[in-house]
Amino acid sequence: MKIGLISDIHGNQQALTKVLGQLYAERVDLILCAGDLVCYGAHSNQVLALMRSCAIPCVTGNYDAAVAWNWPSASSKPSSPATEGVKQAALDWTKRNLDSKHRDYLRGLPWTLSYRLDGLRIVVIHAGLQQLDEWYTPEEPARLCQLAVQVAADVIVLGHTHQSFIYEVEYAPGHKTLLVNPGAVGRSLDGDTRAAYAIFQTDSRKLQLRRIEYDLQLTVQAIMNSGMPPEIGWLIQHGARRVEQLPIHLKR
Repeated sequence: MKIGLISDIHGNQQALTKVLGQLYAERVDLILCAGDLVCYGAHSNQVLALMRSCAIPCVTGNYDAAVAWNWPSASSKPSSPATEGVKQAALDWTKRNLDSKHRDYLRGLPWTLSYRLDGLRIVVIHAGLQQLDEWYTPEEPARLCQLAVQVAADVIVLGHTHQSFIYEVEYAPGHKTLLVNPGAVGRSLDGDTRAAYAIFQTDSRKLQLRRIEYDLQLTVQAIMNSGMPPEIGWLIQHGARRVEQLPIHLKR
């Protein structure tokens, strides 16, 4: 099977439409999503409508849960001082503007998805098994190994960090787990503003990390016109994680 892997769409309709168009053009058999459908972008309602119309299986992300259940914050740890207020503004704006039918959909998203495909057990989670904003990257291989032991799957699909990676661990003799984060569809944090996704071939266990251009300026303009702080648009325009990294901030 050919499986498309996506995550962290964050209300970016233009990026999602472009990625899905590419995946369907490549005739994938299934698309799996590792969560965070909403917040930051101005089109969370449209993103959710598209995901639902395409019947794409998805797990809950920390922003999905925060909007669905009216949590005061989407993160267990605060961001940088200049960025924290922007994050809260994006969350509050999405809570106010999300249609109730989509809020109900978010409340029904599972924490994990598990599939048995071509003899492989594939598990999708947004971040960790205990918290929705746990941090897993190749820079901490011991934590990836620990997660592999806990999940006991052939393939683990992760989101949350917006960092594309492929990492294989052998946590016991003859027991290997392939961990993949397809990166963020809708909010790049590494300076490359293209939408990120991945394609996995179950027969060969081949994974490809992909990036694709989309209408970034239309996305940014929609944010600027939405009433959200302009810094949110600037973060997406520059592929930056924190407000302190923006050129306008560095000039001050």
